[in-house]
Order: sequence, then structure tokens, then C-alpha cells
Amino acid sequence: MKLAVGSVTASSSQPNTNYVPTNVVDGIWGEDENSQQSRWSASGQGEWLQFDLNQPQKVTYVKIAFLNARERLSSFEITASDTPEFNSGKTVLQKQPSRQLQPEDSILQTYTLDQPTEARYLRLTGYGNNASGSSGNWNSIMEVEWYTGTPPETGEPTTPPAEGGIVNEGDVEPPIFKHVQVSTGSELQQALDHAASGTSIELKDGLYEQNGPFVIKEKHGSAAYPIRIMAIHPGKALIAGNSYIHIEDSSYVEVSGLKFVNGIGDENGNQTLMDRGLASRTLTGVHPGVQLQSSSHISILGNTFALDETSQPYRFKVGNRSVWCLVNVNGSCRYNESSYDPNGEVYNGSTPYEDNKLLTDNGTNRHYIRVEGKSSHNRIAYNDIGPKKGFGAVVIYDGEGHSGQSISQYDVIEYNHFHDIGPRVSNGLEAIRLGLSSLSLYSGHVTIQYNLFDGLNGEDEVISVKSSDNIVRYNTIRNSYGGIVSRHGNRNSFYGNFILGDGKTPGLSGFRIYGNDHKIFNNYMEGLTDKVIRLDGGTHDGGPEGSTNPTVRWGGEEEQSAVLNSLPEEERTELLRGHWRQYNVQIFHNTIVNVGNSTPAITLGGKTYQPVGTKIYNNLIFSNAGTIFNETSAMMKSPAAERPEYKGNMIQGIASASNNPAVGGAIKKDDLRLVRGIDGLIRLSVYSPAIDAAVSPFLTIDDMDGQMRYAPDVGADEYHAGGAKTNRPLLPADVGPRALLK
Repeated sequence: MKLAVGSVTASSSQPNTNYVPTNVVDGIWGEDENSQQSRWSASGQGEWLQFDLNQPQKVTYVKIAFLNARERLSSFEITASDTPEFNSGKTVLQKQPSRQLQPEDSILQTYTLDQPTEARYLRLTGYGNNASGSSGNWNSIMEVEWYTGTPPETGEPTTPPAEGGIVNEGDVEPPIFKHVQVSTGSELQQALDHAASGTSIELKDGLYEQNGPFVIKEKHGSAAYPIRIMAIHPGKALIAGNSYIHIEDSSYVEVSGLKFVNGIGDENGNQTLMDRGLASRTLTGVHPGVQLQSSSHISILGNTFALDETSQPYRFKVGNRSVWCLVNVNGSCRYNESSYDPNGEVYNGSTPYEDNKLLTDNGTNRHYIRVEGKSSHNRIAYNDIGPKKGFGAVVIYDGEGHSGQSISQYDVIEYNHFHDIGPRVSNGLEAIRLGLSSLSLYSGHVTIQYNLFDGLNGEDEVISVKSSDNIVRYNTIRNSYGGIVSRHGNRNSFYGNFILGDGKTPGLSGFRIYGNDHKIFNNYMEGLTDKVIRLDGGTHDGGPEGSTNPTVRWGGEEEQSAVLNSLPEEERTELLRGHWRQYNVQIFHNTIVNVGNSTPAITLGGKTYQPVGTKIYNNLIFSNAGTIFNETSAMMKSPAAERPEYKGNMIQGIASASNNPAVGGAIKKDDLRLVRGIDGLIRLSVYSPAIDAAVSPFLTIDDMDGQMRYAPDVGADEYHAGGAKTNRPLLPADVGPRALLK
């Protein structure tokens, strides 16, 4: 007997659609377009529909019509409860995929509960489906019917499942790939349009150009049968002129061995996008090398990005006037405030390329690699990236944009060589910008590791993290202006990085951190000249919870507050652009040596709201410059419950321990007996008092070399008389396309 449903609610529904919960009990379902419009849809793991049967009733089975049930399998489970809050709910149908349907099967399928249950409330929770890319995040259901009584036969097999390992390895045939060789731009685009799982498109030596990007749209390989776009001879197939590579709604695609030398584009350079129904993606004058849009499991591997920046506009100030110029175009500079005007008053003076006192402060943003939309599990690896002189971050993750809720998740950016980036800009030339301010409270779970940043002179953020729950580890920064910055977001970890300077050049920094619950440990920093680790408070206070919808305070003496997501989008974005107060940041087991330029090693306090609950443990610092632990007067006046905690830190050098006497008295100053190792790094000698001197609770299981800690030492280095080092400062030979070909 079919049971009556009193009401249906849901955790959420697809915005700006009529795909609402009540559609699943309206009796309309089927495979025609009109029936499919009568459905509920929501994107994300754990989205649910909840049914109220008006009173407790016995339920034995359910019939469900999933959208596109013949093409994909949807994952779901069913729970039951006597209360609408589901405080004491129980699982009555274990998580499982929907049924693989045959042509003769009905879309409305029967699923028997694991055990009959008596309940008033039933909840069907969805976990997406097995479609590729962002489509796999959706839960879409046309109809749900609840029944009591004897379940009908479903036709499911009753034979026991086969045991694992019944197939011999030698009996498994390897994948067979279809190879297509191309030598022109038109041949390349034609091959991309016809690519399928297992296709390998091989580019012969030469230039590849057309009137717009090479488009890969709705193409899906698999882990065993990826779609490969590759140069026959790495570095000899060049993407040039008005073209770049645009990948959208695709998965398991690999782009490897290409060299990108394309220009910034012109008004005619979008034709191939429009031809494929992607006019909304057109870019005027800012063509990247590669753009990923809502795509997953994409590999950008072993390519060279040396884009032609000729004619890209940029701006700088001379006195009180603005000057606009075009990159690589002599005599192009003109006075104007808001944009480049070729007919404006001519400027014949120096530019930031000749005078490092002049800073680029604006321009046409151009990014070499863009990752946008809702996507996951992409890999950007072993690429050579540079030079870049024009305005705009090099690699950017913009996710769903200012109105969205996510960036690409679980991506890996590794073994890339970033070089020749600059000259100096006031803001906007990061090597990697991971997220947007408006997306910063959402999790990325992105790992940035084993990259070399060599001789950068762009802005003060080499890596700029603007999202949450990411890892930045094992990277090497050599003689580069700026440092690693957690500009927005929470719960990011930074460890095992080597940041190396000459002790003289201004502006070489380590870490600048905002937000909650970050960890900075096992980092080796030598010869830095600008506030090595800096927590300078916030202009805004989002509280200690680190949620996606906090109550935010701002304004100081005339303080205001608001629940973040109660605000209009523009006001919300403006608050998220602020510098957010730091809560519970942990700084432990770092080595900071040979600090230069009279700069402090660790700086706390500065803006309206001072850092709260900072833990500074087991750091080893050698400095003859400035003050090692520096606190602003506002930081010194913080309530005792909010004060930083210093334990187990050891220092040496003529620099003052702290400008706060209460801190200085708690710091152990000693002859640390440091030595220069054969690898060029400053390490503990066998006689160092830092050996076995670390205090709990902040202890790491290994050190900066990847060697195990047993009785932990102070600093990033655990003393070992010998033993292999799995982590070390990177050199050019360790990264980029050449390292991939080793």
C-alpha cells in the first residue's frame, strides 16, 4: 500500500530554478523533457529530502525515479526518525548506488529497506552521482513513493558476489589508445572536437594558431583512458598568436609538452568559443595560456609558459599623475588616469622597467593559468613559468567567483619553476593566488608543494592563499621579494618550506598570516630582511570559530557588527576583503637565521584587533638585527587570556630578545653551536644545547629534511649524524619540464 506524504522539505535546492522538494510527490516522472523538469535538485555531498508521513507508520520499501537514471548511478541512503530534527535517526537503507537499468526497466525503481521500520519522518540523503566533472556533484530526483506491505520482486541477482582476485593480472589487457597526429591549428581543433576517452593527440613541431582558443568542451576520458594533448618533441609545439587552450566541463584530460607563446588577444580572438556556445567565456585582450572551467582530473604537465605580453597595458604614478604604457612597445607611454589612451599626452620618462622606485599600481590583468568554476583533483606540475612582466597574478584560482561558494578542491600544484616575474608592483603580481576574498571561508584542500620560486620581484605575496584548509609545503623561495601570505581563510598549514635570501636586499620576507587556526612549522628561513613571521592583527574580527557564516565586527571605537551572510553580496565581499584578526595561530619548530636589515624575526600586533591565543614554541633563531620577538604596544596591553604564549624558543646573536620585558625573560639565549652543513644550510652541531630540548605540546613527527624526530630538538632541523634527507632546497634541475624527462 502506498503511504500518503504530508509534506516534503529539503536541505537546499538548486538556486533560481523550480526544482523544489514538492516536485518529488506530484506523480510526474519520466524520460521526456517535460517530466524531467518536475524534479528536486541540489548540489553537494549530504543534501537531503525529508518526508513527513503525518504519523508513525510502518514502511517496508520505497520507489525512486532518479534523473538520467540510465546514464549515471546516483548514490544515496535512507534514515528514519520520530522527530523532524533527526536527533535520534537510524539508517534503514545503507548508502548505495542506484540500480544499473536495462532498456526495458522502468525509471521508477523499487528499493527494499534493510529492515521494516515504523517512523513518522524519513530522510533520503544524496551523495552525488558517477558523472564526470562538476555534474557528479548533483542530486536530482523526479519522484519518491513510500510503501508498506510485501515488497515486489526487483529482479536483483541473488547469487553470492564473486570473490576478489579471481582474474589473473596477465589476463588484463592494457588500454589501447587512439593516436592522432596534427600539424596545423585547424587539424588540432578538429582532433579536439572528435576526441574521446583514450585519444592521444600528438602535435608535430611548429606553430598552432587560430582565431580564438583551442576548445575542449564536454570531453571525458578516464583514469585508464585519459585524453592526451601532447607535443611529439616537448617544447617544439607552440601555441601562438590569438590562441590559448580552454577546457570546460571535461575530465581526465592531460596537456603536456607544449610551449605557450601566444599574445594577449584582440577583439576577434573569441570566435572558436562562440562557435561552441561559449560566448559567455570570451576574454577581450587578456588571453591566458590555459583556462580550466568547471573541469576535474585535468593535468597541465611539463609545459612552458612564456607568453607574449606585447601591448598589455600597465599603469604607474609619476608625482601626482598616472602614466599608462604598453609592455614591450617603445614610445607608447601616455598620461591618463583610468585607462590607456593612445591619443593622450606623451610621457617620455622612465618606466618601472628602468627605475625600480616606480611601482606598477594597475593594469590589464593577465593570468597564465586560470582555474575557475566548480572542479576538483586537477594537477599543475613540472611546468616552466616565466618570464612575466605584465600586470596580473600568474596562476589563479577564482572558483565560482564572488557569488559562489567554492574553489577547485583537492588540486595539486607541484614541481613548477616560477622565474623572471616582475618588476615591482604595489599589488597584483602573485606567482600563485589560491582563491578570492569572497571565497576565503570555503575549503580548497589544495596542496602547493615542491615548487621553486627563483628571483621574483613582483609584489609582497609570492604565494597568496585566499581560501581555507590548504597545505603549502616543501617549496623553495630564493632571493625573491615578498613571501608566503595567508591573506584570507582559516586552517591552512605551512611546513617544510625553504625561504632563502642574501640578508641585504630589502623586502625578503617569510610568512604573513590572517585568519584562524593556521600552523607554521618546520620551515627554514635564512637571510630574510622584512618581518620574517608577521601577525599584525586585523581590521575585522570574525571570531574564533572559523565558520562560513560568522558574526563579523569592524570599526574599532565606532564598532559595527553583522552576521556575514545576512548582508548583500557587495557588502559581504567588502568585509571579506579586510584583514581578519588572527586566532590560535601556531608557530613552532622553525629555524630563522642571519636576519638582516634590522628587521624583527617574529612580529605580533598592529591593526585594530590584536592576535588572540598565538602559540610560539620551539623555534630556533639566530639574529644580529633588530628585535627577535617584537610586540606592538597594543599587543602588550592585550588581556592575559588573549596573550601569546612563548615556550621552548632558543635564540643567539646580539639582537634583543624582545621589546616586551615579560617576553624577553622567558626566552633562552645561549650559544647554539650551529654549523654550516655540506648542503649549505645552517644546522645543529653535535654540541648544540637545542638537541632534545623541545617542549610539548607542539612537536612534529619529522623535521625539515623529512627525517624522524624521536626526542625532538628545537628548530626545524633534528640533529642526525647521517641518514638520507628526503626534503631539501630545490634547484632548477629539480623542477620544470626537464625534471619530468629525467
